[in-house]
Amino acid sequence: MKILHVINHIGKNSGAAKLLVDLLDYQLRVGHKVDVVSLVSYEPSYASVLKDLGLTCFTLYGKQINRYNPFSIFKLIPLIRKYDIVHVHLFPSLYWVALAKLLAFSSCKLVYTEHSTLNNRQGKFWLYPLECFIYNRYDKLIAISDAVAAYLYKLAYNRKKVEVIYNGIDVNKYHDSNKFPASYFSLPMNKKYVVQVARFAAEKDQMTLIRALKLLPDNYDVVLVGNGELLLLHKQKVKELGLDKRVHFLGLRDDVPLILKMADIVVLSSNFEGFGLAAVEGMAAGKPVIASNVPGLAEVVSGAGLLFKLHDEYELADHIQKLSENKEYYEEISRRCFMRAKEFDVAIMNVRYEESYANLLNS
Repeated sequence: MKILHVINHIGKNSGAAKLLVDLLDYQLRVGHKVDVVSLVSYEPSYASVLKDLGLTCFTLYGKQINRYNPFSIFKLIPLIRKYDIVHVHLFPSLYWVALAKLLAFSSCKLVYTEHSTLNNRQGKFWLYPLECFIYNRYDKLIAISDAVAAYLYKLAYNRKKVEVIYNGIDVNKYHDSNKFPASYFSLPMNKKYVVQVARFAAEKDQMTLIRALKLLPDNYDVVLVGNGELLLLHKQKVKELGLDKRVHFLGLRDDVPLILKMADIVVLSSNFEGFGLAAVEGMAAGKPVIASNVPGLAEVVSGAGLLFKLHDEYELADHIQKLSENKEYYEEISRRCFMRAKEFDVAIMNVRYEESYANLLNS
């Protein structure tokens, strides 16, 4: 099978890029011919990981703004003619590939993975006909959760095109990771650490966790892993709240499993999520996970970890204290979280995609 993946960029702060890397590893191991096209370059990226896999990511443009350049359509036309499956991730790659195939008269099958329940195109009624047109150019629409599928059903003329395939992680990588003391990460000892791994963007809402910390005793600290356009704003807000000694910004890290093993509690306080990969990583590390009760994320965490009302720092702080003060309760939630994480192992995800591709070609 000849497969081409097209994505906006392969930056390390992208959950879609992380999913892609896991898919690539599997697809190469089972003998497929696989290539990757990125609309734009982005640093830091997974380029070195792809190189280790024996792949080179072909990049159309050097600047981020150019991902919206419609000339991408014409650059993609000669590429997509060479493949059986063209698998697309994110907007505007979604648009450019659909239109490129239309002009290329190619027989390749188009697959699109929808990674979120919300985007800034929603609610613009004048865009709805175009959205329907573009989404229905695809032969298969993959939703990473039931909540995402509900969104796709509003666009797909044929609901049979929509298939739910949950994101996956290497559960053993997180569960079996070494546990280092807080001092290994230059953090003070004898603290209870609440960790959130997320890029600093509007949808992630680290501020709710920061406000919750203000309600907790001084022996609780928050560790925030990630970078993004709102990082400086969060650092300023932490200083204003007088929490600069209790909130630790670690930046973008390659040793997230080690940090999660050091954590006492893992939180994901997002405004919205298509899935919530960071929550699964926390659960796989054997930690109790607390998440905002929003579609997609709640689907992953409910019945295993704990949920709190969106933006409610008081309920979040209450969950954190109850976990810390009751050892049996803490261990039970941790156990339930780990059992849930095993349902999202990357091996399951990879096989589901393989089956979806095969069914599409056979049809």
